[in-house]
Amino acid sequence: MKTILKSIFIGLGVLLLYWIWIAWFPSFFNGLAQDEALIVGTGFFLSFELVILAGVILSKMKNPS
Repeated sequence: MKTILKSIFIGLGVLLLYWIWIAWFPSFFNGLAQDEALIVGTGFFLSFELVILAGVILSKMKNPS
C-alpha cells in the first residue's frame, strides 16, 4: 500500500512540475506564438521525463531490489 501512495505522490509532483513548466515556458521563448510555445514546451517536458524514466528502468535492471 505504501508503494501505491508513493507512486501517486510522485505522479502528482510530476503533474505540478508540468503545470509550472507550461506556465513559464511561453515567457522564456516569447518569439513563438502561444500554441507553438505550448507544443514545444510539452515536447521538452516529455523528452526530459522519458530520459528520467529510462534511467530509472536501467538502474532497476542492473540492481533488482
